[in-house]
Amino acid sequence: MKGQAMTGEAALIGAVQAFNKDTNIETLPERLENVWDILSEYHGGNFHAAEEMLSRSLLKQMAGSTANAERVRRYSRTWNVLGAVFQRTPLFSLAKSLADWKFISILQQTLKELQGVETEGQPKTNGTEDVEMTDAPAPGSPSPSRKRKRTETLVFNIEAQRTKSGCLQTAEALLEALRILLARCEIKLNDEPPTHRMGAEHVKSLFSLSATDAIGILGPILHLCILAVDQLVTAPHRELSSWLSTLNSVWGLHLQGSGDASEVAAHLAHLATRLLGKLTDVADAGPLGIESSTQERWTRDLRRFLSRNLILPARAAFLNKSDRSILQTAVEASATSSSLTFPVIFDLVGKSPREFGGNTSIKDYETWVQAVFDTIFTTSKTIDASNGLTAMRRVMGMAAERGAVLSAQSLRLVCKEYALGERSDDWSLLLSIVKLNPDAFLLSEDGKELLNQILEKTKSSNSLNEFDQEKAGQFIVLLATGYAQARDLSSFVKTWLKYLDSPKSEGKLEPLWAQKELVDTVAQLVQSSLNANQLAELVAWLSEQEASAARVFILAALSSGVTREEFVDAASMKIFDAIMAQKVSKKDAPVISACRWSDAARTLAEGTLEEAGQVWSQVGSHLKKALKKSAVDEEDTFAAFKCCVAAWLSNYLEGADEEETSKLVCSFLGRLEEDASSESRERYISWILEGEPRLVSMVVDKTGKVPDLILSLVKPTTGDDSAGLRHAATVGRVLLKECDTGNQKLTNTLIDTVLNVIDESKAGTFPPSTKDAVLFLLDAPMETLGRIQREATMKTLIAHVPQISKKGAALGVEYWKPVLSLMIKLMEEPTFYEGMSFSHLEIVGKGLVSATDDVSEAQRLFRLLHQLAVLTIRQMASGNLDAREKTYLSDAKVLLQGQATDDDTVARIVLLHAFFSTIQEPKTASRLEKAGLDFGGLQETLFQTASSVATAGKWRGKKLLALLFALDALDSLGRDSVKQAVASAVKPLLKTSNKLVDEGIQAGWVIRMFLADHFLEALESPFQIKLDMEISEQGEVTKSAIEVPVLRQYVDAVVRHADEPTKLQYLKDLLLSNCPNQNELLGRLLIIDQLIHRLKGAKPSASATDFDLPQAHSILTKSLPTLTTLPHLIQTTKTILTLLDQPSMKQFNIDLTLSRVSLLANSPPFQSLLTAHPTLYIPLCSLLEAVIKRHRHRLEGHFHVLLSPLQDLLRLLLSKCDDDTSPAAWERNAHAFSRLLTLICEPTAATTAQKTSHHAVLESEKDRAKRYAGQYMYLVLMQYVKCQLEYVAPPHAIKEVLEKEGMYAIIRITSQEGLKIMSEGMDGGGRVVFKELWRRWERFGKWTGV
Repeated sequence: MKGQAMTGEAALIGAVQAFNKDTNIETLPERLENVWDILSEYHGGNFHAAEEMLSRSLLKQMAGSTANAERVRRYSRTWNVLGAVFQRTPLFSLAKSLADWKFISILQQTLKELQGVETEGQPKTNGTEDVEMTDAPAPGSPSPSRKRKRTETLVFNIEAQRTKSGCLQTAEALLEALRILLARCEIKLNDEPPTHRMGAEHVKSLFSLSATDAIGILGPILHLCILAVDQLVTAPHRELSSWLSTLNSVWGLHLQGSGDASEVAAHLAHLATRLLGKLTDVADAGPLGIESSTQERWTRDLRRFLSRNLILPARAAFLNKSDRSILQTAVEASATSSSLTFPVIFDLVGKSPREFGGNTSIKDYETWVQAVFDTIFTTSKTIDASNGLTAMRRVMGMAAERGAVLSAQSLRLVCKEYALGERSDDWSLLLSIVKLNPDAFLLSEDGKELLNQILEKTKSSNSLNEFDQEKAGQFIVLLATGYAQARDLSSFVKTWLKYLDSPKSEGKLEPLWAQKELVDTVAQLVQSSLNANQLAELVAWLSEQEASAARVFILAALSSGVTREEFVDAASMKIFDAIMAQKVSKKDAPVISACRWSDAARTLAEGTLEEAGQVWSQVGSHLKKALKKSAVDEEDTFAAFKCCVAAWLSNYLEGADEEETSKLVCSFLGRLEEDASSESRERYISWILEGEPRLVSMVVDKTGKVPDLILSLVKPTTGDDSAGLRHAATVGRVLLKECDTGNQKLTNTLIDTVLNVIDESKAGTFPPSTKDAVLFLLDAPMETLGRIQREATMKTLIAHVPQISKKGAALGVEYWKPVLSLMIKLMEEPTFYEGMSFSHLEIVGKGLVSATDDVSEAQRLFRLLHQLAVLTIRQMASGNLDAREKTYLSDAKVLLQGQATDDDTVARIVLLHAFFSTIQEPKTASRLEKAGLDFGGLQETLFQTASSVATAGKWRGKKLLALLFALDALDSLGRDSVKQAVASAVKPLLKTSNKLVDEGIQAGWVIRMFLADHFLEALESPFQIKLDMEISEQGEVTKSAIEVPVLRQYVDAVVRHADEPTKLQYLKDLLLSNCPNQNELLGRLLIIDQLIHRLKGAKPSASATDFDLPQAHSILTKSLPTLTTLPHLIQTTKTILTLLDQPSMKQFNIDLTLSRVSLLANSPPFQSLLTAHPTLYIPLCSLLEAVIKRHRHRLEGHFHVLLSPLQDLLRLLLSKCDDDTSPAAWERNAHAFSRLLTLICEPTAATTAQKTSHHAVLESEKDRAKRYAGQYMYLVLMQYVKCQLEYVAPPHAIKEVLEKEGMYAIIRITSQEGLKIMSEGMDGGGRVVFKELWRRWERFGKWTGV
């Protein structure tokens, strides 16, 4: 390596010397390329003379105003080489070279030249070449990584260099070199010699320019950014994202002065706001010529620059001195691109941070926003009208979106100037105005005149285009809300009446004023904006007006908002009388008739029985005509039907009009079945099922039958069964909830109808209607299924099960799963169906054999069969053992002891196991013995059948399925006899298990579990197994070789008969052996976790050489910083929490846990992972919580060790919590951290209790713990104050959680001496923040007494 370095250094020296000897300008590109190639391979040594010589030579050739000097300055490779030289040369020497050759002047001159873009008169060079490219480095990092990339050909022709692409190419290299130079100056060189720090300060001093000179650098950079953004195609540029952060760095080094903001406003505001407008896509111009990541970073950097150097100084000047000059200058300077710049300025003002604390900050903020708005509006009038309109439309849209507080006077001026035009109106502007402040139209005569002009336009809504109609409709709705806020809803209703009638056609309504949104809005506002007397007066006024369709419509709208009792009493009948005072006519529009019937329905539903009679007397005759003659599909007919239903409900059981209303409803339902279209029928059915499900029960009580309209929902369509019972699920959810009404006839009829669907379908088939019928019964509440129906259903299902034959296709899982689930549901209650026989279970089992070839699916089906068999046998064996029961059980014994074919082996084992396990239950066994029933031979039958399958070999397909259930059955028999019977098959079983596991089949693990339980010695290393688990980028397990519950069961099987030393040895081997890869790590962690659960209560070892749980904790805790994925970290912390809960933990375990939490919180990889997964924060808090709760007595004398993780977690929380993508997650994290502070500062008796106390009996352990914590916890409070100054202020919700639940608790336990130490340890800014915190504590947190 040393030889290679010497070779590179010598090559560089030779190349630089050759470079300096040749003075021919035309050979410069070749010479620079040679130097660049060497610099790309050689990364510097201990001597830098060549680099210094090279930098001086290049700067010399770049200086001056000659054409050749310009060519060198514009040549991008020149700046590439300078960037590499900046990276390698010591700063002290570099600063001298830059100062000697006036680097800043060269920089300013180059940037000024790059602004002068000429039209590209020659075709662009399409050739490309491989060059070394620098990736975008992290902010503050001076050393870029290098990789090969394709880029445009470098050009040394002055005409090509002056084109847009040539300028951008040079700008990339120049700004990258400048970034490297400035980044080197920002690095903390604590370990470097003083000359390096001195050099960094010298370099910075070169940029200590006046504001005017600094703007000479910043302006061209902004111009170049605009050039890059305006490209038609995104170019593969090397590094653009750091351009504006470099701009911020240059400005940060200039000589600060009181006039800086004015200079920025005059010379940079136009370019900066125009660029920001393009970046934020204010004009919806589409994609830009830069990548999205660059766009996001530029936006962030430019916002920060403008806020700090323009908006905030302008606000301070305005609020402190009433000086608008900075603001005025910025707005006027950017007026040429007002459609982009004005919205940007207003946006920056709206998003700038408000002043912290103070009683006048909100008022000052509103005054400032108003001043900005007025300035923008005033300036907009001085520019082109179309540009001014576009700018104001966008500004008003932003203001409305954010709810800015703007004066009514200024909004009226905008309305006059821009919204109301001679030819057309701008409804977008009008909508924004009414959103911002409806009082602009309501409180002054001038505003009312404007409102009248606007509303007159709504009379001819047909002349508006679709977009304007939508905006005008929203304007009217918001106007209604504005009237309500002004407590003058009555005036709006009167205005509504004026404009609702269409001027062109009598009886028709103006669409904009008849929109549903307006009706709903007014209905919501009635009771909140008016009292009962005001509503009654308004109704009385409407009653006095001339009869019209508009009056009926408005009265119905008011009626729909009346729900509270006092309003119903005051106005409900008055509204009805006012509506009915207007004669019902055949000429009424359907919408008016619908309003009439809807109001009548509400009045019937809310009124007394006497009022219901009055209403029916007025509407009854009209409803009869409507329901008999009107078209069923009409809107008014539907409303009339609902009104008639309401009349029946109001008269139900005791009303005088019940008979008449019920007949009318029932007859209309009959008409509905005949005349209505399918769409209309669905509309009525949906309303009945969801709006008035009680109606069906009433009709059944009245007519003695369920309406065919409802029954048709649970019947298949004649001749077309493909659709199934489409509405069966809806009927099941809604109607069967009515079972508590006691209408058994309704539920019986529905269930019988559904059962009939199953009964009529051909056995062994499963059409959609049959499937829907089974699902209907499966979802039905058990209370609706009486014993008779359960038995009838079971009989039907058994009859529908296909008889096994060689002909015909077997039914699959989609049939057997719901059918078996329904059978299990039925047999959970006493169900003795006709012809009940054990052979039925065997028939079901035979049908399952051919249901699927998937072993896992087949396992699930046979488990359902096992469950069904257990329920059935228990039902027969647990009651009175009469002749029926004895016959059933005796037949079952005979059948089970009979010979089974190979195909029936699985079903036979399942049924044998179910029968044997059920009759072995203590109560059942004694009952059977008393009845003289002997089933002793069944155990031997089960043992022989299962062991023969377990030793048969060649387990594949159905034989593998039989093996799984055989092993399950053998597990329930004697362990010694099983070992003896299956010993000969251990090797074949192990081989089969390994093969299945390698193929990813879960059945292999079932076999391995059996071997681990009975033949553990056959597994040489039971936990040295391959457990691949693929994990996605989101931290989720996407693919696993074994299911987690199965893995835990396997661990239990291995250690079931092991002693404690053996378990500890397993644990030690797993922890100390290296994991082959990350995919297997999660499986190993799960095994370790399960082993530790089986070692709970283990005592620490007496010898230091013996392995124990404290050592396991140490190994796991030390591994935390090495974990890089979400599941690994979460699982490891869960396991550590389990260990911390053990009393065997020692002091070093506690200290190690605290130190590792602190290390993780400061780890960059963990912080990156936390950004993507904020939920990772809570496991760290859980570790500290476990220490505080379980081991608080171990913190005495070690409390300083706890402070470090607390401070680090707090810093981590405050540095990340401003993430807008997951605010809820960070709020939960804040609660978790605050919980830690509460546990420390306000401990419970349980956490402070000690087994042996060395203190006085009368001394409270809680108080002593508080005093002890108070000596240290103020340091966490200081960290909180410090972080608020270092990072962005946390969101309000998180700040409130941290202070009320955590920081106030610290203040309560901190002594006066601690507060003094805090004050002395803070700087001025920290004291200001703490002072505000103290004020809030005195108001909200100090007093906690009764």
